[in-house]
Amino acid sequence: MRFFCLCGYVLSPYDPLRRNHDSGTIMDRMMTGMRSSIMARTGKVGLRGALCGLALALTPALAMAQDAGGGQPQPNPILPMPPVPEFKPLPAGAHPAAPVIGIFNTQQIMAQSTAVQKLQAELGTRREALVKDVRAEDAQLQALRQSIIKAGKAPTPEQQQELQKRVMADRTKFGNRNRILEEDAQVALNQVQREMQQIVSAIAASRGMTLVLQAGTAALHDNSLDISEQVVTYLNQVLPTVYLPGPTEDPEDIAKSGKYPVMPFQPTDNGGE
Repeated sequence: MRFFCLCGYVLSPYDPLRRNHDSGTIMDRMMTGMRSSIMARTGKVGLRGALCGLALALTPALAMAQDAGGGQPQPNPILPMPPVPEFKPLPAGAHPAAPVIGIFNTQQIMAQSTAVQKLQAELGTRREALVKDVRAEDAQLQALRQSIIKAGKAPTPEQQQELQKRVMADRTKFGNRNRILEEDAQVALNQVQREMQQIVSAIAASRGMTLVLQAGTAALHDNSLDISEQVVTYLNQVLPTVYLPGPTEDPEDIAKSGKYPVMPFQPTDNGGE
């Protein structure tokens, strides 16, 4: 039975802050590289990542091969094809029993989960606080630059150095808060995911289901197969709220403390839409 990760529901706190890249604000500089920070930390790699890495690794070799051939495209080589043993048809065997199918919709379950609704409200408050602090600091830096310009003199090396130090410190501070906010969401949503997996498994076992699919993987299905409403009912009963690290707590520090088991990495899947 296959289940799908819900990490795709993490909301990025910086979306409302994107500005024109020519504005030169601290926000534009901070945005660089932030989007891929979580993926780099969790090591989200799989077959696709391995193939991409292989392609990148082969690029220099391919370029050298083309250079050796005068830069002209080489014709496809004609290679031998040794024979393989012939596999003969098998005798008739027992036919498998007809599958008992169930369908569940992750999007619907998440939208109706009281725990997720509370989580969205709290993360929205924290995101707004981060946005407010970043904009306030950006305004102060802009005012400082304007005061230097109005002085009619070029900034001294000391002024430039202090300004650069402040920008770098802001980038570290706000970047860290952005990371913590994203990881807070991952910690909370992982609890919903694990509980939902247990509920789906229990419902499937009680109803004798042998195949349970995400709604997004089925082009068409009968509504009688859909167990989403039942999953929502049980989910709200057993998990009305989730643990969310405090605004000043770092999820990575909590993991190192041994207070809770370490969350295993699980690749995302966009099924269920």
